[in-house]
Amino acid sequence: MAIKVSQQLVTVYAPTHVSKIHIEQWLLSKKEWVAAQLHKQLNAIDVQQHPFKSQKVTVFDKPYTITFAKGTRAYVQQSDSEFIIYTSKRVKKQLEKRKQLLCLALEEMLTNYIEMRLAYYCQQMSEALPTKLTIGSYKRKWGSCNSRRELTFNLNLVGAPHHIIDYVIVHELAHLTHLNHSSAFWKRVAKFYPDYKLASAWLKNHGATLQWVFDN
Repeated sequence: MAIKVSQQLVTVYAPTHVSKIHIEQWLLSKKEWVAAQLHKQLNAIDVQQHPFKSQKVTVFDKPYTITFAKGTRAYVQQSDSEFIIYTSKRVKKQLEKRKQLLCLALEEMLTNYIEMRLAYYCQQMSEALPTKLTIGSYKRKWGSCNSRRELTFNLNLVGAPHHIIDYVIVHELAHLTHLNHSSAFWKRVAKFYPDYKLASAWLKNHGATLQWVFDN
């Protein structure tokens, strides 16, 4: 049997021949673990950002205000501390359009920073530049690397401090040499990012604060 705890819901998977009483007894024996998972998820939900509801979003560890405006076309006007999101009255799904526009603006900012730091760290680590850079939305990873030398980074990293993003960059570049988490891999990470343990702990403890929930 197995238990899944997701979005404050508890699901038990069991073979059809197992009785309901046996399932309930087994679930009762796991109540402390279930309670811990529910508490953990509740705390994660509480610290997520609500960019449209609060009209602010964190970018590189700095708060940006968000303002909505009407225009003849859809675009984002950006300053050092503000995003003004323009949408046309003709757009029916305003929330989805605003989300798309904001995410594109944030993706551009993160891409520009990562490209700059990739150039720097590739030189430091004597690595050729990756063959491809992708920014995407992921729930369970901050970055990834494959044997084709393609790197992927989580869009939510845009809210992290620069030095945390640098750690993820070094982590993925180290995978170009070691496609594993062996001692040799961590030794390479440590050589170019000595405080990697602190950065990894920061992501573990504060990663949920980088997540977004788009609601009104």
